[in-house]
Amino acid sequence: MRTSTPTAVTCRPRGFTVIELVVTVTVIAILAAIGVPSLRSFLQNNRNSSQAQSLILLLTMARNEALKRDIAAGIKVCPSADRQNCDPAGNWAEAWIIPDPVTPTNPPLQTGVPLSASNTITEATGQTSVVFLPSGAALAPVAFRICDSRGAAFAREFEVNQSGRVMGAAVVGQTVNGAAVTCP
Repeated sequence: MRTSTPTAVTCRPRGFTVIELVVTVTVIAILAAIGVPSLRSFLQNNRNSSQAQSLILLLTMARNEALKRDIAAGIKVCPSADRQNCDPAGNWAEAWIIPDPVTPTNPPLQTGVPLSASNTITEATGQTSVVFLPSGAALAPVAFRICDSRGAAFAREFEVNQSGRVMGAAVVGQTVNGAAVTCP
């Protein structure tokens, strides 16, 4: 019979050295320093775009309702503090509604969401509502600007022209006509 000699088992230490840990933490810190400002800017751009799209959608829905219902007085979009009634002060940063044109005491046909606290919206001509006639045309042209803390270079503008078409500016920070946007 043969006897076997026990082989030596080598134990290797497990884990990280201090140098490996410091290098890893440094690389993570550098990547975070580069990525966090970009993420913040991305989120702000996305917020501006989605808030503009929300109001554009509501305006488009109102125009479609005006064409569909064929009511002589038209369909109105207005700001609303309580999401039930139009706000006569015309604060567009509040929620927006499409009130029922036949029975104003009924709930609104559609309700939009208010802007986030860091954004502002202004209406250039002082309109307190947008009215779409049965032909789909707007009673008066309206231009909206959504601004945030970064200023006019990142503002979004869109307008409802006399024919009722809702158009957004092609370039951020510019009006639909291509001029520079100004924010309050």
